[in-house]
Amino acid sequence: MKSLRSKITTITIIVVAIAVLIVSSISVFFIRNNEHKKSDQLLLVLCETGKKNLDYYFNSVQKSVGKVSSYANFNISGVDDEKLNKHVEDLKEYFETVASKTNGVLTYYYRIDPEVSTNVKGFWFTDIDGNGFVEHEVTDITQYDTKDTSKLVWFTVPKNLKKAIWIHPYITENLDKRVISYNEPIYYRGQFIGVIGIEIDYSVMAEQVDSIKLFNNGYAFLSDDSGNVFYHPKIDITKMNQDEKLTVPNGLVSDSTFISYEYDGVAKESAWLPLVNGMRINVTVPVSEMEGDWQRLVINIVIVSLEILLVSALVIIFYSRRISKPLRDLTLAAEKVDNGDFNYSLKYDKNDELGKLTKT
Repeated sequence: MKSLRSKITTITIIVVAIAVLIVSSISVFFIRNNEHKKSDQLLLVLCETGKKNLDYYFNSVQKSVGKVSSYANFNISGVDDEKLNKHVEDLKEYFETVASKTNGVLTYYYRIDPEVSTNVKGFWFTDIDGNGFVEHEVTDITQYDTKDTSKLVWFTVPKNLKKAIWIHPYITENLDKRVISYNEPIYYRGQFIGVIGIEIDYSVMAEQVDSIKLFNNGYAFLSDDSGNVFYHPKIDITKMNQDEKLTVPNGLVSDSTFISYEYDGVAKESAWLPLVNGMRINVTVPVSEMEGDWQRLVINIVIVSLEILLVSALVIIFYSRRISKPLRDLTLAAEKVDNGDFNYSLKYDKNDELGKLTKT
């Protein structure tokens, strides 16, 4: 039969253990949730910073093309060769001023549709080596079907869509350079005249993305809402074929801002935001690096909880002994009295229930 002391000690330790376990579990739950929210906020902040920088750059290109487009619509007065030629020369001078003030411009152009004029072709200026723009021979559009938007995309896409548009990375004709471009179609009295556009160096965009880093293995990359990757710091897309596509891992194409996924056996957390040019900027980091701090904190909580439980058990054992001793003495005295032995001294004289029972 278990003694009263053992029962009190066991029950008290169990109650304390349960209390410590509940408090520790609640602490771990709130710490984990709080750290997860902080990690998500950090991902989002980096995403927002990258989005702000890239959008600022892309917007500057859009504004430059928009200025030239507005000037072109104002300046054009007819589609005969003489008026069209003067219009192109006026625009050439204005475009040079605008393009020289726009960062990262690799080429700029105004290409007249051959269906409008076979003599006035427009112009194309390039700055390949960074020493200034030089005029380049324009692409012969007559060799292409302008209704086929898979070829000569900077011209055929805005012509067929009839609106200004960003074209995702492609290889420029004749220059063999990977670029992205913003293009606007030009109309005169409802007739399509040609396309004004700026191609920006792919590497300038890449530098902006490369600057985004998180922990040891976190990074940013660019994709679209279909999962096609346009830039990745860990993969050299420039060495891939024009028709070869790199896609994101399963689970990353989602409408949710925060995404959990797995790549090469590594659990990762990602956040994304849309860019003004139709791309997505993604910031991703291994879950193990995000959870490192709160896991260490949880381990510390568990250790402290075990220490508290151990100290509590020692205190309970000590005080249960002090409480049970007078009861044990009373039990021995009662047994002696029951056997007719009244020669027994009880020394417990505290002013509590046990003290009153002892006196009685």
